[in-house]
Amino acid sequence: MANDHPTIDMRPVHAFLQETAKREMRLHSLLVHWRGRTVLDLWQWPHEPDLKHKIHSATKSFTGTAVGLAEAEGLLGLDEPVVSFFAGRLPVEPSENLRRMRVRDLLTMRTGHGRGLSGATTRLRRTGWTGEFFEEPVVEPPGRSFLYSSTTSHVLSAIVQRVSGVPVDEYLRPRLFEPLGITDFDWERDPEGVASGGNGLSLRPRDLLSFGILHLQDGIWEGRRVLPCGWAQLASAQHVRRAVSGTWNGRELVPPDPEAVADSGYGFQFWVAEDKIYNASGIFGQECMIFPDQQGVVVVTGAMGDGTYHDLPGMLRETFRDAFAAAERVSGTDDEAVRQWVLRAREPEPLPSGPGRAGLRETYEFEPGEAGPRRLSVDARADVVVVTLEDDQGRHTIEHGISRWVRQDTGVSVWRLHHSYQDERAPILAAAQWPAADVLRLTWHFLEAPFIDTLTLHFDTDGVTVEHEVNVNSGPTTLPATRGRRRTV
Repeated sequence: MANDHPTIDMRPVHAFLQETAKREMRLHSLLVHWRGRTVLDLWQWPHEPDLKHKIHSATKSFTGTAVGLAEAEGLLGLDEPVVSFFAGRLPVEPSENLRRMRVRDLLTMRTGHGRGLSGATTRLRRTGWTGEFFEEPVVEPPGRSFLYSSTTSHVLSAIVQRVSGVPVDEYLRPRLFEPLGITDFDWERDPEGVASGGNGLSLRPRDLLSFGILHLQDGIWEGRRVLPCGWAQLASAQHVRRAVSGTWNGRELVPPDPEAVADSGYGFQFWVAEDKIYNASGIFGQECMIFPDQQGVVVVTGAMGDGTYHDLPGMLRETFRDAFAAAERVSGTDDEAVRQWVLRAREPEPLPSGPGRAGLRETYEFEPGEAGPRRLSVDARADVVVVTLEDDQGRHTIEHGISRWVRQDTGVSVWRLHHSYQDERAPILAAAQWPAADVLRLTWHFLEAPFIDTLTLHFDTDGVTVEHEVNVNSGPTTLPATRGRRRTV
């Protein structure tokens, strides 16, 4: 924060930070842009500024942007039938409702389906993800009812790929990413090579901020038009006045209760409030919120549980409407409080100190099953514990410091607890603790994701029991305990 320029009112910001801490809404980053400057740059250890971060469903807004660019280039029209892009991939006799579905119905999540399809389940398919969309009955005429669905956004990605000849990430690279200076990003693809339209994009929080600033500036970046003229206004218009994401039952989003309260509408792959504030939003607390009238953009990445992340957009709107409105005041005590908060957030998380247990070197065999390892080896030394796991992704060796963190990459199977994400390699910090002589606790901080995994190993004379849990997930946060028998030579 700079003190030699007018800045925003930090009183509501300080109150917001206190509330998120009280409710255990873990902030990985909080970036605030106002009137051409970054006035707040908070990042939480260990999520350093140059690390990418999964933005989950905020990906949808990038997919929608690709549709806008493709329309401007004459590659597609918003009123073209969806079926026209998928010859040979449709049911033998598409229903009348499916034939009536247009591209703009996908953009506004008004497809006529009876349930919303989630990336948490779609990602488990071994075939192309658009198949799930076309297998789902279209129970009412499109263009009427809002129902949030990640697979709907994936079909938009597939359409852009069909008309452009390249996946959305490659299509956007010269048109969006390179003009904004975004060079370090990953975008998941489905088994057919289609970039995941509803989620799966990872980039740096500061790059997500640039995306928001681009929209704030009506698609202009450093004097150059990047977005088609008028697209930012069209995408952020309230095409759906009442938008409720639905109720997640562990497999799908079912239509919400008719009396459910909606605090937002919906545009073209953006959530849009009545006061024109709009946002790209992802599960567990990933937000890029644009305040057109207040000339501000706010970006949050984080790890927030099911009981809290739904509240984040409303909290951000209220906080920064006030912070921007009362700007240019004289600095006060809250400015210093927020500055100290920023500094404390960068401090490493302490680990309980304690002795190691040198000399334990054992290998354990597990019964075949979906959950847990097939084989686990433990090599415990005075200052480090080396654990080797064999699972359905292969063999993984992870080094854990005793009362210290060790940075490395891993491809260990975690999709069951990570919203069905399974990265080939993911950077982590790993540490080990011995709460008791026969109990070993392993902690993995996933540096580019919301997830913190904890494995607790209970040793006995016959073998080991392994418990595995995670801080946030769209489903269960704990796997069933697995039992391993000591391997005898």
